[in-house]
Amino acid sequence: MERNVYEKPEERVLLRTADVYQTEAPDEVESYSDRLLAIVAAFENSGRPEGANAQSMVGKSKRGEVACRLFARIDPATGIIEAAGFKTRGCLAMTGCASVACSLVEGKGIEEALELTTEEVREAVDGVPPGKVNALHFSVCAVKALVGDMLLRDGADLAGLDEAVPCDEQSVSCLMAEHCSLRQSRLELRLEEEAAERERVEDNACAAAFDLVRANTARGTLTVAADWDHLVPSHLSAAEFSAMLLARCEEEEGATEAPDPAAAALAPVSQGPERSAYADRGVGIPSLFADTVEPAAMPETKRALAPEEPLSDDDFELRPPDGYELVEVEGVWGLVKTDEAAAPVHRTVDGSGIRAMLGPQTTYLYDGTVMTAAFARWAYLAQEDDPLATFVYCVREESRTYPRPMARESFANRPIEMGAEEVEAVFQRARKQEAYGDLERLEASNGDVYFYSSAHLDAEHATALAEWSSVDRYRNV
Repeated sequence: MERNVYEKPEERVLLRTADVYQTEAPDEVESYSDRLLAIVAAFENSGRPEGANAQSMVGKSKRGEVACRLFARIDPATGIIEAAGFKTRGCLAMTGCASVACSLVEGKGIEEALELTTEEVREAVDGVPPGKVNALHFSVCAVKALVGDMLLRDGADLAGLDEAVPCDEQSVSCLMAEHCSLRQSRLELRLEEEAAERERVEDNACAAAFDLVRANTARGTLTVAADWDHLVPSHLSAAEFSAMLLARCEEEEGATEAPDPAAAALAPVSQGPERSAYADRGVGIPSLFADTVEPAAMPETKRALAPEEPLSDDDFELRPPDGYELVEVEGVWGLVKTDEAAAPVHRTVDGSGIRAMLGPQTTYLYDGTVMTAAFARWAYLAQEDDPLATFVYCVREESRTYPRPMARESFANRPIEMGAEEVEAVFQRARKQEAYGDLERLEASNGDVYFYSSAHLDAEHATALAEWSSVDRYRNV
């Protein structure tokens, strides 16, 4: 009569101890060999040996749980299995096979223990019933998992584990086992290595993006998402990578907001230390000097040397390309290809000094150690390519902050670079819009043209400042 696993037999004798939980009815005891029954009765190797430093579990849950847990005390210096023990749940065959597996590996090194086969276990128990073959496989797999656990505790990585304890996941043993501690360990290691690889790729991409930001800043331009599209890791979307970059920028009290020309007219006149009626620096960098300005934070050399300090060997560092090494042959150095694969590079992400400017549609990044916030706002306006907004913001900001009128020639400076005709055309456009009615134009006695905001400067004050800037200050030199 076929056994119904969902009904508890009326007469069922169970073997239950601290180490063995016999769940199957012994109605087929006669199918077990006398040797296997004697092994079960002797109950050797049961339990966890004292000082155990490795353990494993292999089993299944279909049609009743069958599990084999092994424990061992392994000498870390020699790899000798000094003692082994077991706990089982399931049938008599599982108990006998687990006990025999422990006896067969005790006193052996881990390499020899890994050579244990199902045939050796079968011979030791004098065979198992046809329906209990899984117990043979579980006991051998548990030994492999036991060694794998010891190697993992000793710091082995996935490659080392695969080399020392190879497993075929399509083998009969693996297909039989629903649960395997070695398989689970491999999965966890694989996930950890994949996570580490993702982190390496992300860090390298962020570092490359910040390199791009610093290079663009040195050229006087801001960097936007479209510039780093080619650096986005394959497992991230462009939006996710941009958010990651922003999170790694140097933290400040708040990201720099992009200029709002409409709000500039309503801002109060500055009364703080920035106020200076005779500030003599206009917007941006005059084009005459733009090509001669050196960025303040170019990549540093290995060590800065004073002109009079002699060079030493420590000041030079030759790095061969990946896959090559420098070899000296008869006094001549040359590159020789190596067989070893180059170790993957994991760059450190340095977001120090990187600032974010939030525009209406995108975010702009720049290096705050090279570019001031004021210049960044001008660069933002230039890259937005909105001459009217640029004109309105600059005139109002100049009138409010310093306060002083803004010279027409200042618009020709980097990064705005607007010619006189374009500035005049934009001013006429602004005058036709009620929102920009505060913008005024004046000329100094020498013909220099200035613009100012009447919300921050009155006409008389603006005229006096323009006259001093274009005429009077040169008379005083």
